[in-house]
Amino acid sequence: MKRMIAGAILALPFMMAGLPTQQASASEVVINPLFNLQTSSPILVARRRRVWVPGHWNRSSHRQVWVAGHYEYR
Repeated sequence: MKRMIAGAILALPFMMAGLPTQQASASEVVINPLFNLQTSSPILVARRRRVWVPGHWNRSSHRQVWVAGHYEYR
């Protein structure tokens, strides 16, 4: 009797997964002609400018390392 109940409990998730659902049905196809009708606007790219970063001490591999001043694009 215990084997029958245990078998039914183990088989229940497989039975539920095998049931057809309405969401998985591909019988209806919806076509929207206005889906991709929008025109694209030009993308404005911000100008990159050079910024001076002063020299500083940086911790690397349990020691301090001097990083010289340099220009960065931001």
